[in-house]
Amino acid sequence: MKNLEIAGIFYELADILEIKEVKWKPRAYRKAASAIETGSKDVEKIYEKGGLKALKKIPGVGEAIAGKIEEFIKTGKIKEYERLKKSVPAGIEKITDVPGMGPKKALLLIKKLKIKSIKDLEKAAKEGKIRRLSGFGEKSEEDILKGIDLLKSSAGKMLLGKALPISQDLIKELKNLKEVKQINIAGSTRRRKEVVRDLDILCVSSNPKKVMDFFTKLSAVSSVIAKGSTKSSVRLKSGINCDFRVVEEKSFGAALQYFTGSKDHNIRCRQIAIKKGMKLSEYGLFKKKSDKYVCGRTEKEVYKKLGMQFVEPELRENRGEVEAALKNKLPKLIGYGDIKGDLQMHTRYSDGANSIEDMARAAKEMGYEYIAITDHSKSEYIAHGMDEKRLSKYMDEIDKVNKKLKGIRILKGAEVDILKDGSLDYADKYLKKLDIVLAAVHSRFKSSEKEMTRRILKALENRHVNILAHPTGRVIGKRKQYSVNLGKVFDACRDNTVWPEINAFPSRLDLNDSNAKYAVEKGLKLTINTDSHSTDQLRYMEFGIATARRGWARKKDIINTLPWKKFEKLI
Repeated sequence: MKNLEIAGIFYELADILEIKEVKWKPRAYRKAASAIETGSKDVEKIYEKGGLKALKKIPGVGEAIAGKIEEFIKTGKIKEYERLKKSVPAGIEKITDVPGMGPKKALLLIKKLKIKSIKDLEKAAKEGKIRRLSGFGEKSEEDILKGIDLLKSSAGKMLLGKALPISQDLIKELKNLKEVKQINIAGSTRRRKEVVRDLDILCVSSNPKKVMDFFTKLSAVSSVIAKGSTKSSVRLKSGINCDFRVVEEKSFGAALQYFTGSKDHNIRCRQIAIKKGMKLSEYGLFKKKSDKYVCGRTEKEVYKKLGMQFVEPELRENRGEVEAALKNKLPKLIGYGDIKGDLQMHTRYSDGANSIEDMARAAKEMGYEYIAITDHSKSEYIAHGMDEKRLSKYMDEIDKVNKKLKGIRILKGAEVDILKDGSLDYADKYLKKLDIVLAAVHSRFKSSEKEMTRRILKALENRHVNILAHPTGRVIGKRKQYSVNLGKVFDACRDNTVWPEINAFPSRLDLNDSNAKYAVEKGLKLTINTDSHSTDQLRYMEFGIATARRGWARKKDIINTLPWKKFEKLI
């Protein structure tokens, strides 16, 4: 897939054009880049099947951008990008990778301080050189250093939302070989961690050599790091490493358990095996004294012989799951097919790429009984938020689509900004016209814990609010969660019958797994929503469900597992 390469070029083009103060093109390129980057379909295959006409069906892709995609597919480069890149200082694309560092700021620092790398930027901030420039101060230097730390902490990692589809594509190709008898994803991807460092795949094969040869020659492989008879390591074109192992059939379950991890979970399992006079390894479960093979073909039999319930991969983090499994007290987790409706998505009325009807039809195809269209309120200028006049037109259109489209209920919703003082971006007379209201913080992320908590608590007291969207405001690798007392916020959610959200967008996953677990332990009902900005992003629901499962959530803990008739009574 060339999606990531093309998206990367378009993001850089947007930055360059922003530096040159071109008005509308940067936004257009970023919109197209986002759709290409997050799309489930290979752009190259789309072009091969339908040419420019098919490319223009990608959200945000018009005639000009489609032409550039075609040019890259045919030649491996885009002339305009190559030309424009020469017009800006070298290194600017690296500096703009720092969270909070826009292209204009980066250009100023490059010109004034001769900064050429992130290392130079860090040195200048630590030496107090940046604060001397007009428009910067001591706080600017602190923010730059925090951004660099955040960038370093995410270096070499990939979002689950990218890693899982890559793993699934590899497995799909490997399954084409008749010599592959069993195959599965392992590692942190199988545990559905929000970010992963590398990919792990295990397989059973009647011809390991043939399978290894096939794997190392896959089109997704950039280079072969090591190749052996039962294990190979490769670097993928997507920028992540993948380890591939072929194991014996009698060891597949034990190997899958071992290579899935986590390390701490496995240590606890081995300790239990020792207490029972056995030893557990990637090769199987054996009697300690005689080395006699006990089991290892499946994970379930390994856990059963250890006297444990089967532990779902998402729970294997040594956070109490081993003790619960020994007592047969693990929860029955929410299933990946349990969601009946998606309660946050955006359309062209704000910053989405598709129409209301497009989103509704796509959701219906996924089997949903209901959805909420929740475009942004007026204060979210950057997302083309709706003023009251446009809100009225928007609600009228939802009514029209509801009449036209049978088999799915479309709720009139809005993602409404929580303002500085805790009031909401629409007056109550407008909020009461909506079926569902999501309250969200989109500004002043650096407020103190006291200020942020007070602000959110006031918003939760508004009787029209149903959902607290992305409750901590974090963006993985780009923005840490803001300072807030979640205990007080969750208590207020319970008291005011507001559902905290697990936002399933791969770069958010907010609430994260530990915060979701905390909410579940407090007895709250949660909602899982995709925050989709195109029809293709509706598939992100699985990442939100994975986060809920990692947070020990059951079906009954998630409000939008309810069928429409029951959910309707709650709003």
